[in-house]
Amino acid sequence: MMNLGWCAPPRRIDAQTARQNVHKQHDRIRGLLDRARAVAELALDGHAPSADAVASAIGDIHTTITVHLAFEESVLLPILNDDLPLGPERARRLVEEHAHQRTMLEALHREACAGPLVPTLAAKLAFLTSWLLTDMEEEERTLVTPETVRDDAIIIDQDGG
Repeated sequence: MMNLGWCAPPRRIDAQTARQNVHKQHDRIRGLLDRARAVAELALDGHAPSADAVASAIGDIHTTITVHLAFEESVLLPILNDDLPLGPERARRLVEEHAHQRTMLEALHREACAGPLVPTLAAKLAFLTSWLLTDMEEEERTLVTPETVRDDAIIIDQDGG
């Protein structure tokens, strides 16, 4: 198996490999989000590890999730778009959700860069970590499954009625 890492593969990969790599990335992202949530909680209690710890955690999440979303789109969209009739609608919803996530991450990252010591950043970071964790769980339960991301597109028999 090719080493996908966090970069988009140079060619289309099979559904099982796509699912496995998305799940591996999700596991790594969960670790990042757990560490960021701990930073947020410490900061909310007035004990941030450093003055810029919250802003730094937001920057790390922004970078990591942005790369992850591009990876997901590169490996999942071709598979979904070929799986008629539902796959293209699933692909459209994934792109919409990713656009929403990018918008939120970019806004929070800009805010953290402009005011890294603003106390409300810690609360926003805590919310962000919970929101992203919930989103990944939902994605794994409803989208990144063998029933949804698969190589064997279902052929609808239009003659048999």
